Amino acid sequence: MVASLCASLDMLLWALFLHLGWLPAASLPPLLWHGHEMLFGFAGALVAGFLLTAVAEWTKRPTTTPFTLLLLVAVWLIARIGFLLPAFIPYTPIAILDSTFFLLLAIMVAIPILRARNYRNLFVIPLLLTFTLADVLFHLGVTGRLPLAPYQVLVWVIDLLTLLMLVIGGRVIPFFTSRRLAGVRIVRWRLLDWSVNGGGLVLLLVDIIVPSSRLLGGLSLIVAVLASIRLAVWRPWRTLREPMLWVLHLGYLWLAVGIALRGVALLSGSFAEITALHALTVGALGSLSIGMMTRVPLGHTGRPIAAGPVMAVVFFLPTLAAVLRLMNLPDWLPLAASFWTLAFAAYFLRFLPVHFGPLRVNTMIS
Repeated sequence: MVASLCASLDMLLWALFLHLGWLPAASLPPLLWHGHEMLFGFAGALVAGFLLTAVAEWTKRPTTTPFTLLLLVAVWLIARIGFLLPAFIPYTPIAILDSTFFLLLAIMVAIPILRARNYRNLFVIPLLLTFTLADVLFHLGVTGRLPLAPYQVLVWVIDLLTLLMLVIGGRVIPFFTSRRLAGVRIVRWRLLDWSVNGGGLVLLLVDIIVPSSRLLGGLSLIVAVLASIRLAVWRPWRTLREPMLWVLHLGYLWLAVGIALRGVALLSGSFAEITALHALTVGALGSLSIGMMTRVPLGHTGRPIAAGPVMAVVFFLPTLAAVLRLMNLPDWLPLAASFWTLAFAAYFLRFLPVHFGPLRVNTMIS
């Protein structure tokens, strides 16, 4: 729930800034505050909610206790408030607390994975440690303690989230599709899966190690083609009558489109890379996150995993926001932010009673 609240409130503040030029006295410049809070704040809470729930399922062991979950949420929340109201808490303690969130999360998921010897999912530990390192590098760059552009760190985090969406999406989307649709058997091409996931890792490493826009652009187009083939294998057209499924397929489509647009931007220079990156953050992450955030509490409270007409409209709002953002017209940016805000605010209001009903503790942060 805190992820949806963060997504709606932070974007509402950003919309006010875009429309009125006003933002509270945040401790970061507006652009960096927006990027950091959406990637480390919203996406961080989203990753936490998913992994705490998923690791518990994978290992059949609890990932949290009421105390550790409360501690994790408190650390996350204090950091969000601290960055927005720096007059109350200096920047450095808040930055340390902010990075501690991902370290705590890594420990909480590592314990059950290692105890259960669930080595197949060990990858989530270095993934979270990389999030921790990226957050530390961002804050060191902001404070001038390291000659590193904070914006570049945010781009690396988008690379990291892209890799996570490629890997996790490749697991859950075909599983949910074949499980829900009778007679639809999805063939898993292992070589294709490894190529797409490995390609996402290569994009991350090249972006960090080899700062070549042409190399990264060419590789991005290759990965986009592979991801598109993977999506086609899942037969997304069969999901059009099932909003709980098509929202995930739509999110994965945005993932392929975003990677392709980034490749075109880097190779041609016809539009800014940051514009293409919003296809990944608004289109892909927005659609996949709201789809999974809807599915998890329904399943864990014994309710039917289904979405009515209202939620189907809500599922489409991140796509509208992404299209408007990609147009990159100043007059349309506040409207794009408003569609995003409306989507997650509607989710929050609709699922607040569900989350505070008979719900497993591990889903509370999602």
